[in-house]
Parts: sequence; structure tokens; C-alpha cells
Amino acid sequence: MARPYPSSKPDDATLRLFFALWPNDAAVAALAPWIDQAHAQCGGRPMRPDTLHLTLAFLGQATAQQAERLAALTRADRVEPGELALRHYGAFPRQGIVWAGPEPEAPGTQALHALYDRLWTALQAEGWKRPESPFRPHVTLLRKADTAALPQPPAEPLPWTWRDYVLVASEPRQGMAHYRVLARSG
Repeated sequence: MARPYPSSKPDDATLRLFFALWPNDAAVAALAPWIDQAHAQCGGRPMRPDTLHLTLAFLGQATAQQAERLAALTRADRVEPGELALRHYGAFPRQGIVWAGPEPEAPGTQALHALYDRLWTALQAEGWKRPESPFRPHVTLLRKADTAALPQPPAEPLPWTWRDYVLVASEPRQGMAHYRVLARSG
């Protein structure tokens, strides 16, 4: 269950926040062979199963007060369930990231874009600045990888379903990011 950010922190304390679709256990298990295959060809650092997600909106630094406001808005929101299929590998070469993503024109991807647009409309009403770069749905599989040549994806696409989204705080601990769900949409 999501816990609100402790109010005992000073108002100027900052958190790194993002909104995401969190995978169910079946999706996490199904991503393991994708990660293994990509790692075998590209090297790098595989993402831990507890950190796999599909980012909807990265907000960056926020105060505890902003986090509490966003958590309340998140819990009050209702979303239409959806599904997309992760079908191919992609990369962000400059960052050394290898990811799995859906086909851009697939119906599930279009539904995800609608959710993204709706979420950003609400965030802009709260004073957050929408990114100028286009939304590219993906699940990061590897970091610090060689992205020069990507493997062929598994023959079967990987289904990713959602019934809600989450507001997450990224907290560094011992040199690694740990994610804490602050709120889940209704």
C-alpha cells in the first residue's frame, strides 16, 4: 500500500518524482528473457526486477508539499484499463540505455498516449512544465550498455496491461536507486 511522504520532513526537502505504469508479476517474469538476451549482446547493467516500469511523466525534484498534493490528485484519478505489446528493442545511445517498446501505431500505444496527454494536462494545471520532446513509451532493460547493435526481439510480443498508474519517489541508497510508490490512481 502506498504511504504518503512523511510530513515530518521540512517543506523544502526534495524528492525525485515520476509517474509510471508498474508491471504485474507476469510482466516482470516475461521481461527476464528480454533482459538476458539484451545483456548477452550489449553488456551493461541489467535493471533489477523491482525497478522495471514504464515512465509516463518524469517530474524531477519536488518538495514534500508538492508530493503530497500530487499523491492526493493521483489517488482521486480513475483511468481506463489498457494493454500494449512490447515488440522491439530500442536504445538511447548517448545514455547507454537499452529498452523494450511497443510499435508506435498500435492501438495500445495510442491508448497510452491518450493517458500520457491526460496526465500532463492535469500536471500543467498544477504548474508542471510538459516536456518538449515527444513521448516514447519504453521499459528500460539495461544501463551503461553498448547500443551499437541490438538483438532481435523474442518472437512473441510481451503484453503489458494496466489498470492504474503510480506516483513514485526515486531514493538513492548505497549508490543505487530505490523506488517507493507514494500513491496509486483509483
